[in-house]
Amino acid sequence: MRLQFQFLETVNGLDNSNSQIITRIRGQLDKATTAPGMVMISLSAVALGAAFGGYLPLISLWMETFNISFQKIGIVCGASAVGVVSSAYYAPKLAARYGYIATINVGLVVAAIMTVAFRFTDNYGLWLALRFVSGLGLGLHWVLTEAWLANIVTEKYRTRVMAIYATAISIGFAIGPMVIWLFGALSIIPFIIMGALLILAALPILRLKGHEPKDSQTRSASPLILIKKAPTVASACIVVGSVDLALISLLPAMITRTPEAAPILALIIVPAMAIGATILQYPIAIIADKHGLRKVGVMTVCAGLIFASLIPFFLGSVLLTLLFGFLAAGLVYGLYSIGLAMLSRRFSGAEIVAANAGFVILFELSNLMGPWVAGFLLDINMRYGLPIFTCAIGIFYVSISWIRRRTNSNY
Repeated sequence: MRLQFQFLETVNGLDNSNSQIITRIRGQLDKATTAPGMVMISLSAVALGAAFGGYLPLISLWMETFNISFQKIGIVCGASAVGVVSSAYYAPKLAARYGYIATINVGLVVAAIMTVAFRFTDNYGLWLALRFVSGLGLGLHWVLTEAWLANIVTEKYRTRVMAIYATAISIGFAIGPMVIWLFGALSIIPFIIMGALLILAALPILRLKGHEPKDSQTRSASPLILIKKAPTVASACIVVGSVDLALISLLPAMITRTPEAAPILALIIVPAMAIGATILQYPIAIIADKHGLRKVGVMTVCAGLIFASLIPFFLGSVLLTLLFGFLAAGLVYGLYSIGLAMLSRRFSGAEIVAANAGFVILFELSNLMGPWVAGFLLDINMRYGLPIFTCAIGIFYVSISWIRRRTNSNY
């Protein structure tokens, strides 16, 4: 009887402890946001990131079996960027007419169908078309969920909330490639699983019925407002967009064509980069809030690009390659959260939706051009192509940031 009483006391203590933790979390969410949505959007982002993180190396390895050049692989991997750009212009109007939830989830279903269909053809033109339509669907989720967060997040916690959102995507990126480990890149099973993950991403969004933002913007968003008023922010998304997809889409194929590289690296390099982005996002956001967004942005991107440029010279070492990939992706991707935070401090009211759409458009245009340029340089020289690409991108961002260093003291 005494033991039973002690057990009940322990359970009650655990219940009270859990209750206190939940109360504390709710309190933090209340401070960070003005309405529900952050948790469900982040959960949806995990599933979306898993589909992305597995699908990009999957199609890269699948096309590699057809002996396709780096340049063409990069173009196919970046083709969805054109679809996302189109979504960025029309997503606000669609959301205003049909609602955020319906628009996001229809886009996810379309993207899921295109994901599975990719496996059933070996026609290069059809690959491009499928990736474009997939980008249309995925773009609706990306643009509208970020706009949703921009509507509900408080100004004080904007950097950290965006870091949490980016971390959620990174967690998914780390999970996705595990599907390739289990089922390989040649069977249809991983393609089906990637499609299923996109459907799974729709479920948390459905839970937010009744909490959709009411002030949807009805005019087409343009990147011009971002380029004109905040070129440093624009250059930040160009850097991340260019380097991010170039590394994810081309490194697996690059490793398979390097004799001294361990074959397992082709499968684990993307998860290593995803883990880097997952672990480093929030600490970078805290440091940036304390020491200045612009200063920390320059330091992190320079360090990240240096590590990225070292990868081709150390492919013979699994440990060093994974370490450099971890640091490169984590530091460079940190600029994404910093860029969104800079954007939120530079714009307000209705402008923030247009500027955010502009951010996505420039990011995806960079996704389109980055893999193509990097692939072109790799076709010329396997070892020096990537360092030349990353160094040029770094010089571009540092130059813009230095020129604009006195224009806005808010960051």
